[in-house]
Amino acid sequence: MIDARVPYTLPIRGLQDGMHSFAYEVDRVFFATFPDSPVQEAAIQLAVQLDKRPNLLVCEFSFSGTVVTPCDRCLATIQLPVQGHNRLLVKYGEAEDDPEDEDVVYIPRETSLWNIAQFVYEYILLAVPMIKTYNCTEDDPPPCDLVTLARLESAPATEASEAPERNPIWDALKDWKKD
Repeated sequence: MIDARVPYTLPIRGLQDGMHSFAYEVDRVFFATFPDSPVQEAAIQLAVQLDKRPNLLVCEFSFSGTVVTPCDRCLATIQLPVQGHNRLLVKYGEAEDDPEDEDVVYIPRETSLWNIAQFVYEYILLAVPMIKTYNCTEDDPPPCDLVTLARLESAPATEASEAPERNPIWDALKDWKKD
C-alpha cells in the first residue's frame, strides 16, 4: 500500500513560473497516516493554487466538506461542515530569524519535490470548531440522540444565584485588616 501523503507532493522544480492548480479529495485514508489524529473520517474537497515565482511560492489552500465527529451536545455521530482558506508563503534559502516572517516556510533552492500534506492536515484541523455541534434538526432524519437531548432538557437547572455555603474561617479572615 502506498503512503496516502504521496499525492500531496508537488513537483516544484519542473513547474514553470506562473499559476498552477491542484485538486484533492481528503478522506479517512489521508487522516489515517497521521498518528492520533482527532479526525478519523472526512469528505473534503481541497483546491491548491500555486503561484510559482523565481524566489517565492505562494500557496492558496481552499477547502470545504465534512468531518465525522461525535456531537458535543448529544454524542451522536454527526457530519460537521468545515471550510477554510489559508495562504502559505514559501521562500527559497535559509530560514531567517525575522519575527515578521512567522508565516513563511523556507526550503532549500535545490528542492525538487515538496510535500504539502502536513499543511493540509493542520489547516483542516484548525477549521474544526472547538464545540462540535450544529443545527441537526434540518437533517432528515436528524442524527441527534433524542433520548440524550430529552434528558438534558429535563435535568434540573442549577441556580447560579444560590449562595455557596459559607465557611466561618474565611468570614473571620475577611474582617482582618493589616496595620
